[in-house]
Amino acid sequence: MSIYALADLHLALSNPEKSMDVFGSRWEGYIPKIKDNWMNTVTATDTVLIPGDISWATYIDKAEEDFRFISDLPGTKLLSRGNHDFWWTTMKKMEDYFAQKGFDNLQFIRTNVAQVEDCLISGTRGWMIESKASIEGSDNRKIYEREKLRIGMCIDKLNEADPEHSKKHILMIHYPPLTSNQEFTEFAEIISDGGVDICVYGHLHGKAHKKAFEGEFGRTQFICASADYVGFKPVKII
Repeated sequence: MSIYALADLHLALSNPEKSMDVFGSRWEGYIPKIKDNWMNTVTATDTVLIPGDISWATYIDKAEEDFRFISDLPGTKLLSRGNHDFWWTTMKKMEDYFAQKGFDNLQFIRTNVAQVEDCLISGTRGWMIESKASIEGSDNRKIYEREKLRIGMCIDKLNEADPEHSKKHILMIHYPPLTSNQEFTEFAEIISDGGVDICVYGHLHGKAHKKAFEGEFGRTQFICASADYVGFKPVKII
């Protein structure tokens, strides 16, 4: 059993006019690339973390083809929210919808904890900020504080589930741990101070790849799993 991560699938099977093919040669034929790489990498006993930007659909019932595409791929998939997942609604509505459609190998992560072998996994969206100073007095302050609270909730639940820290603690966020001017965010500090072992994220595309951070900050290993950053192939994290 292995754990992989692949963010930013940006599926558009239900909404072809939103295909990422228009964003240059790197994205041409990206959905078949995802399928082929996944089939050649992931087995039925593996788990794949998908930290956001999963489907371009606006409403969950308009994303059925995208979710079916993911469900038909090998492995169990844990889904958390990205900034383009406008279909995301309450946990109950999403879980009821997946149960109705038979997507029993897809699971939502939103400040809850899932156990996979000797790993505990939680997650939330996070938030992107230009700089530490830019958040002061910003209209985004409310969202920023809410996501900071949610990251804290994730960490609290991981530590409550495993107070001896005998398992790996993994956090899924969508946004990177760095600001646009390459400062570590307060989120990164909270994540490291909270004892998270591995944090996977996405969001960064194209020229923004230069803003990706991979490596250790404090006690946490950060891994960028944005689809075009990793060549549309699930990256093994455990």
